[in-house]
Amino acid sequence: MSELRYFIALWASKSAYILLKLLKRNATMFPGYLALKICPDYLAQTKKSPNVLCVTGTNGKTTTTNMVADILSESGYRVVSNRYGSNINTGVATALTHSVNVFGKPKIDVLALEVDERFSRLILPFIKPDYLIVTNLFRDSIKRNAHPEYIFSILDTYVPKTTKLILNADCLQSSQLLKENERVYFSIDRLPTDVTECVNLINDFSFCPKCNEKLKFNFLRYHHIGNAYCPNCDFKSYEAKYHLTNIDYDNQLITVSIDGKEDTYPMVNRALYNIYNELAAISLMNEFNVDTEKVKDYLRKISVTQTRYKEGKVGNTSIIRTMAKGQNSVSCSRTLDFVGHEEGEKSVFIMIDDLFERKDSSEFIGWIYDADFEFLNTPEMKQVILAGPRCFDYKLRLLIAGLPEEKILCEEDEFKAIKLIDKNVSKFYLLHDTSTYDLACEVEEKIIADFKAFNENGGKQ
Repeated sequence: MSELRYFIALWASKSAYILLKLLKRNATMFPGYLALKICPDYLAQTKKSPNVLCVTGTNGKTTTTNMVADILSESGYRVVSNRYGSNINTGVATALTHSVNVFGKPKIDVLALEVDERFSRLILPFIKPDYLIVTNLFRDSIKRNAHPEYIFSILDTYVPKTTKLILNADCLQSSQLLKENERVYFSIDRLPTDVTECVNLINDFSFCPKCNEKLKFNFLRYHHIGNAYCPNCDFKSYEAKYHLTNIDYDNQLITVSIDGKEDTYPMVNRALYNIYNELAAISLMNEFNVDTEKVKDYLRKISVTQTRYKEGKVGNTSIIRTMAKGQNSVSCSRTLDFVGHEEGEKSVFIMIDDLFERKDSSEFIGWIYDADFEFLNTPEMKQVILAGPRCFDYKLRLLIAGLPEEKILCEEDEFKAIKLIDKNVSKFYLLHDTSTYDLACEVEEKIIADFKAFNENGGKQ
C-alpha cells in the first residue's frame, strides 16, 4: 500500500504541475504540497539522483543555489533545482517530482536544492544530501526564526552525519555546526575596510562559547563575520581551505587560494555578501571536481538572479534594484551598507514593507531599530524616498540615524512616490522586500520611463 500511495502521489504531482503550467501558474509549491498530502513520506520514498547538493543559511541561499545549478548545467550535468526560492518541504517535494520519471526512477545527475534553515528538519533527514553549504547564521525575523541559536540547534540536530559540510569560517555561528561531520571551510582574508570592533547594532557572537570570555577579533567585517580568538582559552576561528585573498573591483576579479595555489575568477557582483556567495559556490564546485576553467567561463555569464539584484543605466544614471529583506535586520543592514558605501551622488527609494502582513495582519516594525540605517547618512546621499504604509516609521528611524529631515521624503502610495525622485544623481537605488518583488518591478518600470523622459526633455523634471 505504501508503494501504491507513493506512485499515486507522484502521478498526481506531475499532473498538477502540467495543469498549472497550462493555466500559466507558478507551479513551484502546489505539486509538492499535493504529493505530501497523499504520501507524507514522499521525500524519503522518492529515489534520489546520484548527487544531492543543498544550500541553507540565513542569507544568500537563493543566490548561491542558483550559481551552483547554473555552473553544473553549463558543465553538462542534468540538474533539477528549486531555483525560485521554493525552499520549504513542499517546494523540495516539487523539485523531487521533476527529478524522476513516471516510474519513479531518477532522470538527472544532480539535485541542487535551496533549503530553508527552519524547515531543514523536515527535509534534510529524508533527502540526505552529499554536500551542504551553510552560508551563514544571523538574526532573522523574530516571528519566524526566533534567535540564531535556535536555528543552529535545528541544523545541528537534523543534518545527517554522512553529509559533507561547506562552511563559512568567517561566520562564528555557523562554523561551529556538526563537529563530527566531514567539512571544509571558505573565508575572505583581511580587507582594508575591516575593523577590530563591531560597528553594527547587532553582534550575536561576541563571547567565547567555551569559557564565556569576551572574544577579540583579528579583524571584523560586519556583525559577527570576521576572524576571532579567545584571550582566555584555545577557541579561535577555523582555518579555511578556500581563501579569497584579493578583490579587484576595477577589473571585477577575485583571487582565490585553494590549498595555497592562487587562481583568479570573474566577480559576479561587487556587493561583499554576494562575493561570499560566489566563494561558497566555487568551494563546492572544487569539492565536486568541476573543472576550474569551466567554472571561470560560466561565472562570466552568470549574474545574480534578478529577483535579488538588477542593474541598468538610463543616460548618466545607474538604476539599481536590490532586495533588502524586511523583518531581517542583518540582511537589510548588508544592503544599506552596500548602498551607503557606493561612490557618487545617489538617491534611495525604500519600499520594504511586508506585502502579506499589510494585507492580512500587522507587521512587527521593531526590527528596523536593529537595522543599520546609519549607513545611509553620508554627504553623497541626496535624498531618501520612503514609500508604503509604514513610511513614517522609517522616517523616524532615519531621523534617529541622523539624516537631515530635508533629505527624507514620505509617500504612502508607491507610484505617487515616484514623482518625488530628483533625477540629477549618478546612482539611484530601489530597495524592496521579498514579498514586494512584483510590485517593485512595476515601480521600477515606471521609474525607468520617467528617467528616460527626463533625459529626452533635456534634464528637466
